[in-house]
Parts: sequence; structure tokens; C-alpha cells
Amino acid sequence: MALGGRVSITDSVIIVLVYIETVLALSLRLVPQPIKTLLSWLINLRGGYDDSSIEQRIRRAPTIHEMCAVFDIKVEDHLVRTEDDYILTLHHIRPKMGKFNGKVAYLHHGLLMCSDVWVCNIEKQKNLPFVLHELGFDVWLGNNRGNKYSTAHLNLLPKDKKFWDFSIDEFAFFDIPNSIQFVLDRTRVDQLICIGFSQGSAQMFAAFSISEELNMKVSQFIAIAPAMTPKGLHNRIVDTLVKASPGLMYLFFGSRIVLPTAVLWQRTLHPKLFNFMVDFGNRFLFNWKALNITTRQKLASYSKLYSTTSVKSIVHWFQILQSQKFQVFEASDDIINSFYRPYQIATFPTRTNIRIPILLIYGGTDSLVDINVMKQNLPANTVFDIKVEDHDHLDLLWGHNVDALVIARVIKFIQFFDEPFELPLVDYDKDIIRLDSPPNAVTSSLTMNDEDRGLPPFKKDDYSDDESIYLESSEQLEDERQHKKDRKLLSELFLNSFRA
Repeated sequence: MALGGRVSITDSVIIVLVYIETVLALSLRLVPQPIKTLLSWLINLRGGYDDSSIEQRIRRAPTIHEMCAVFDIKVEDHLVRTEDDYILTLHHIRPKMGKFNGKVAYLHHGLLMCSDVWVCNIEKQKNLPFVLHELGFDVWLGNNRGNKYSTAHLNLLPKDKKFWDFSIDEFAFFDIPNSIQFVLDRTRVDQLICIGFSQGSAQMFAAFSISEELNMKVSQFIAIAPAMTPKGLHNRIVDTLVKASPGLMYLFFGSRIVLPTAVLWQRTLHPKLFNFMVDFGNRFLFNWKALNITTRQKLASYSKLYSTTSVKSIVHWFQILQSQKFQVFEASDDIINSFYRPYQIATFPTRTNIRIPILLIYGGTDSLVDINVMKQNLPANTVFDIKVEDHDHLDLLWGHNVDALVIARVIKFIQFFDEPFELPLVDYDKDIIRLDSPPNAVTSSLTMNDEDRGLPPFKKDDYSDDESIYLESSEQLEDERQHKKDRKLLSELFLNSFRA
């Protein structure tokens, strides 16, 4: 945006296009339903759609309850009151009677998503929550404030502007820690396992970095298609625009909901056309080609791809793109401060404050993941990364080989760092997930905690930038050196278990 509030020509063109899209979306509502039904029937007739197919049943399921019912799994709702009075809905899949393995898993979705995205794969064994459920885990799925399942507040309504005044900061300070504490209280365990997808992983990185107490409540963290400091958008024009003016989104959508017409398009357009628009948009912005997601899978999952969130949370990501730092939200300031910046915007201390073993699973063709920068911003001694070649962002959720490339590795990581538990083998013929246990040489040397492994326990200052300042004697220094060697050996053992 130019000085004096004037809008550039490029900005003006984009704003006009956004309003044209809004008018077109609203115009679709005026088309009589019989005409829409007739057109859909003709397209379905040509395309050979089967209304009773599993992908159609998932696509038409209005909530996660009906989606899970397709696979004979029951889901419970739980309400969490955050410290700032938002009401979040958690979805709970109880372990089978008599098969609870003592472990609790908490999964959190990505940007513009809700808990639906975890359970819309058309093959049961390719839905991570269902695999965890079969293995005896107590499974919980979180939801951000403002999405499909969490639009309640003690004092505000979704129509209020103040309701949508939140960004990644609020997700990290309230939604994640309050949800985790609720799960711990309900399950009466000391620690749980966290799994995040895309922005869900970013929220957890931020939450763990600002709360030492929260680190003690999580045993492992798996980040799938992790987000932290992306280089930028694939389209250079859009990338330049959002980096130059992160607040431009306010001109497009106001200060409440981003992409408010997305649900209307999804409900109005034929699935084939809607899926084409999703693929086109993803390729235009991110160069995601979704080559590993089948047409049948897209029919089911693309219908669950969008859920409401605040414009402010998108602006926050654009600020991160602009600064190339995983920073807190930068509030608007007067023009003098904006030019001269007499202060620094705080960044989340992810490198120094996180004490949890972390697994990063990322796609080799995912434009939003800069793995080298991400690893530089995380503790070197507790982070492992697995690259999935020729996979984009969404492929790691809905790709046709996600069971072997993602889910198997998640389970193996959990088993490696936690108390061993029995796992069957992979059996694709019977459509059930079966996973190999790590080699005996590895599992025999691993037990529940560092003390049992003969390693020094995690200490408050284990991974500071200058670790030696906390050491009081030469013996402690030698212990710390041995600790690093043991950690390196542990890393090698873990990575070798994947190759075995």
C-alpha cells in the first residue's frame, strides 16, 4: 500500500478480482436447485459416479461423526474453555475395551483446516488416528478457535469483529496448551504424544518454545509437513505482493473470516469442478501437483480441506514470510515507527527452549518446507528428519502410500523413544496396518527414559547456545560431552531402524 492510504494499481486489480469472485459466488445461490441437480446428474452420468461409494459417503458426511461411522468408529465431543474464554471442541476416539496400551496421542490440524482432515482417507489403514486406535492408543483430535467445530465464546459471537482478533500467538499461548492440559486431566496420564500437520506443527513449536512446563507434558512430537519459516510462495508476483504488504489481506476480506465464500463454492459446484479449482489454486500458489493423491481420494478429502479461520492468522504468516523469522504477530503501528523500527519483533525461542524428541516428516517437493532453516531453528540433538521423495504438502495426508511412507514411520518413532509395545506386521491384503518392530539390537538398548538408557536426564539448560556456562566442574563438562556422544549414537540407531 502506498503512502497516504493510496492503493497501487496491482493492489487495485487484485481487490477487484476478489470482489468479482464474491459476486459470482453469491450469484450461484440464485440458480434454482432443480437446475443444479440436473447439471450434477448429467456430469455424474458421464463420469460414472457411484453414490454408494466410500468416497461419496465421506464427501457427503456433514461432520466427523458420520465420517468415522463409515469405518465403524465412534467419536466423542469434549469442550475445552481456553484461558481467554474461547470454547474449543476436541474429538476423542476411545481405545478399544481392554486394549488400551497406556499411551495418549493428540493430533492437531493445519491452516484453514479442522479435525476432519485426519479421517477422510478412503482406506481405513491410511488414516493415522484409526491406526493409533487399532494399536491401543487413546486418540484425541484438536481444533483451533474459529474453525468449523470451535465457533463458541463465553462473551462473543462469530459476527463480532473481536471474536476473529487472533493469530498464531493465541493458538500457541492458549489453544494448544489448554487442549493438552484438558486431555491430560481426562486421561490421568503424565505425558502424551503430539502430532501436528503443517500449521498444527508450527503452533506446537511455538507453544513448546514459550512454556517449559508444557515440555514436561509431552513425550514425543511428530511434525508432518512442518511449517515454520517458508521461503515464500511459488508464484513470484503473489509472493512479492504479500511480502511487501502483509496487511493487504485486510483489504481483500476485512478483519474477520478469510475466504468466506469457499464453503459456498464447495456446496454449489460439482465436485469435479471444485477439485479442479483446488488443484489449480495449489499449483498456482505453491506448485503442489498432488501426483500421489488419486482422483477418488480427492473426491473425499478436498471436500474437507477448508475450514474457517481469521484473516489475522493469514496476515501473521505473511509477516513471517516477509521477515523470514518465526516471530510473534506484529501489530500495526504509526507511520514513523513503521519506517524506523525503534524496536525488535520477538521471535519464538524454538532452538533453545524445546526439550522434546522431534521427528520431522516432510515432502521432497513441498515448497513450504525449508528443512535446513527449520533444523537451524530447532535443538540439534533432539531432532530427526525424514524426507519423503516426490511428495507435496497434502500428499503426506492423503497420498496412496501414506501408510508406509508416513504412518509406519510415526509408529516406529513413538516405539523407539517410548516403552516398547507389541506391533504386528504390515499386511496389505487384509487391509490392516501392520508394522515391523525395530531390530532387537536397538530395542533391547532402549527403555522408557534417559536414566534407564544410562544417559543423563534432560536438564533445563541442556541445549542453550553456550552450554558450558551452566557447568560447575570439569566432571560435569565431561558428562555433558558424553551426553552429546550418546545423543549422536541414539540418532544413528534411530535412523538405522528405518533402513532395516
